[in-house]
Amino acid sequence: MITNYLSPLEFQIAIKRIPNVEFFTQKISLPAVNVTPVERSGPMNKVFQTPDKMTYDELSLSFIVDEKMTNYLEIFNWLKGISAPESFDQYRRTNESDDGLYSDISVMILNSNKNANIEFTFYNCFPTSLSGVELDTTNTDVIYPESSVTFRYDYYEIGIK
Repeated sequence: MITNYLSPLEFQIAIKRIPNVEFFTQKISLPAVNVTPVERSGPMNKVFQTPDKMTYDELSLSFIVDEKMTNYLEIFNWLKGISAPESFDQYRRTNESDDGLYSDISVMILNSNKNANIEFTFYNCFPTSLSGVELDTTNTDVIYPESSVTFRYDYYEIGIK
């Protein structure tokens, strides 16, 4: 019988494309998956059959922004490179770079002994949004600014370690 609960504090991430985000990640939301049954017309009423595809919600994470904003700029420049807001050459340079347009993301869930227990691997990820950074001089305590990023991906797999 399993007696330990899953700790929301024990996880690590690995993102080759944006390594400075890994260390500063504070929160990650493992996405939901959905299936829609296939609806068929029956002689008396609707009949549902097993679904033919799975859809995945977006992957979101929050990170503390470092003082040089290196991690924020990694994502900002990736977004800029895949969307080419100023010229198509930006997209071409990103596509032809060693990092490319996509990056896999791994999330390792650690057990109570801090060993990797379960690994979620998200394939062909790219950012779709990056939140702003709030700076506030009215706080009496130092609250380090966080930013959030949302990714789309093709699919993910779960592996037991």
